[in-house]
Amino acid sequence: MSPAAFFTDYANKSERLLVGLMSGTSVDGVDAALVRISGSGRTTRAELLKSIEHPIPDELRQRVLALSHGEGSAEEVSKVSVAIAEVFVEAVEALGVGKVDAIASHGQTVSHTPSAHATLQIGNPAVLAQLLGIPVVSDFRSADVAVGGQGAPLVPYADWCLLTHPTKARAVQNIGGIGNVTYLPPDAKSEQVIGFDTGPGNMLIDRAAQWVSRGRLRCDLDGKLALSAEEPDYELLELLLEHPLLARKPPKSAGREDFGDTFFQEVFARAMSRRDRVMREKQNFVTTLTWFTALSIQDAYERHLPQMPDEVIIGGGGARNLALMQFLRSKLAPIPVLTHTDVGMDGDAKEALAFCVLANETLLGNPANLPSVTGATRSVTLGSVTFP
Repeated sequence: MSPAAFFTDYANKSERLLVGLMSGTSVDGVDAALVRISGSGRTTRAELLKSIEHPIPDELRQRVLALSHGEGSAEEVSKVSVAIAEVFVEAVEALGVGKVDAIASHGQTVSHTPSAHATLQIGNPAVLAQLLGIPVVSDFRSADVAVGGQGAPLVPYADWCLLTHPTKARAVQNIGGIGNVTYLPPDAKSEQVIGFDTGPGNMLIDRAAQWVSRGRLRCDLDGKLALSAEEPDYELLELLLEHPLLARKPPKSAGREDFGDTFFQEVFARAMSRRDRVMREKQNFVTTLTWFTALSIQDAYERHLPQMPDEVIIGGGGARNLALMQFLRSKLAPIPVLTHTDVGMDGDAKEALAFCVLANETLLGNPANLPSVTGATRSVTLGSVTFP
């Protein structure tokens, strides 16, 4: 089928099947989701049919992280781009789908510098298209960045389509490596949506858990480490809350350049300067960084939202961190703090599903960035389409 015929056929379908692929800043796995989708914009209906998390081999994970830290040649970037694409192919095959209309691949971010109109997500789409025999929509962020946007967050468009409530103001909070919020006024129009990165999500917590466990843990499973300490290091926490990103007005986005390994090492050095406290209770360090994520979210709402929401919906890996959820509920009370499961969605597959929503708009030729969120000068169609 020619590209022109494909687009015509896609537009004429009442329902489409897409596979969404998402690998986040932690680089610990690929979320793959099979989604049945119809409509567009506020008429969009997206049904998750099945999802899996497919592991990324540790050796490849370390190569990706090295690139994210600015290490590696252009040759290494191109090789890792192919290698991660091959893992994406494995994820689709493990998902076990039949005939689908398209793949929506976010790719793996290794560099994001919107101030220079630059962003790079690797995971060569031609590899996916050729090995799977399916058209691939990828490179979602570049078009928004090219017109002056942050290129992030992009998920607020899907939140607006799927989670706008007729009478309640909602904050939809994703807690991945980085935290980001979508604020949806009641019955919101697209230009009323607010969204921005709130600060760290799991990135610092994961790094602290790795230190405490001497590498045995990748994350603080169920928040057990954070809950095992009686209280945070208040002096360190006060310093953390002075991070300049928190005060910066939206639109804004964050990444490893803000809360990655360099920042972690600075925080770690400050903690170790009071060696007696940290060495007596290592878990205190995890508790402190977990509180930092919780308080950065509360601070973002109070400082940057037009009003506190009627309810908060948490998604991403942070929703499984019992300590983080407990801290959030204590600071946001009496506002209900829910999970995506409470509103009929799978929080683990949410971002993979969201990129299916974005890809659907791409294939229909519709803009799907929100200038009110990203700061772009205008609405643009996101993504590039690669055919087998």
